[in-house]
Amino acid sequence: MEPLRLRKIRDFGATISDTILYIKIHWKPLLTLYGLFVAPFLLVAALLGANSFAGFFARLDDLESISDSPWQVLTPGFFIAIIMYLLSAVAYSTVVYLYMRQTEERGGQAPAIQETGARFLPKLLSNSGYMIIAFFLMMAMALLAIIPILGILVVIFGFIWLAVNLSLLFPANTVEDNTFPASFGRMFRLVRDRWWYTFGVVIIFGMIFYFFSTVISLVSSLVFGLSSVNFLRPANAAETFTKKYFLVMGLTSLIQQVFYLVVHVGVGVHYFSLREEKDGSGLEDRIEQLGTGKGPHSDIEEQY
Repeated sequence: MEPLRLRKIRDFGATISDTILYIKIHWKPLLTLYGLFVAPFLLVAALLGANSFAGFFARLDDLESISDSPWQVLTPGFFIAIIMYLLSAVAYSTVVYLYMRQTEERGGQAPAIQETGARFLPKLLSNSGYMIIAFFLMMAMALLAIIPILGILVVIFGFIWLAVNLSLLFPANTVEDNTFPASFGRMFRLVRDRWWYTFGVVIIFGMIFYFFSTVISLVSSLVFGLSSVNFLRPANAAETFTKKYFLVMGLTSLIQQVFYLVVHVGVGVHYFSLREEKDGSGLEDRIEQLGTGKGPHSDIEEQY
C-alpha cells in the first residue's frame, strides 16, 4: 500500500476517509504507544480514584460535616487521580501527534517506537504547560457568568469558540517546534476562516468516539449490575461496593479511550490539511527536495 501523505489540502469527506485509512495502516504502533505512554496514567487514576471518588461522594452525603469543614472532601488522592486523568489526556495527544509528525517526516513510513519515545517527554512538558494556561483561560471566561443573561451567553458561546480553536493547539505545538507561547498564535492562524469547518470535524469525530464509548459503558454497567443507582446514591450502598463501582468505571475508561484515537488522528489529519492550505509547507518542502533524491516522493504528483 502506498504511504499516506498527510500534508495536502482536503475537503470534509477526504478528511474523514484519510483518517480511517491512516488508522487502518498504523493502528498497531498507535495502540502500542497508547499502552506504553497513556494507559499507565489511566491505570493509576483508576486505582486511586476507586478510593478517592468513593470517599468524595460518601462525604458529600454528610452535609453537616461538610459545612463545618468543606475542604475535607478534597483529599490528596482525589487531586492526584484528577491530575493523572489530565496527564493521560495530554500524553495521548502528545504521543499521537508525535507519531504523525514522524510518519510525515519519513515519507509515510512508520517510525520505531523508541524514536517516538525519545521525543515524548519534552513535548509532554510543553503541552502540559499549554494545558495549564488554557485551563486558566477557561476559568477566567467562566467569571463572566456573573453578568446576568449576557454573561451566561458569552460564556456558553465563548467556551465553544475557544474549545474549537484549542483543538488545534496540541497538534500545532507537537508537530511544529514553536517557541513558547507561539503555538497559541499559530492555532488561531490555522483556524482563521476555517472555524466552522474545524467545528464540523471535531463534532463528527467526537460523535464517533461518543458512540463507541457509550456502548462500552452500557455493557460495563450491565455486567456490573445496578451500579448506576448506587452511583447516584452512594450512601445507600456498601463502601466496598461503591469502591468497586469506581474501579470498574476507571478500568472501563482504559477501553473507552482506545477509541479516542479516532478524534486525535482526525484532528491531526485536519491540522496537516490546514497547514498545507495556510502556508503550503508541504509544497515548499517538496519543491526544495525536487531533483535532490531526498524527498519522500521523487515522482511528485501535481496537487494544486
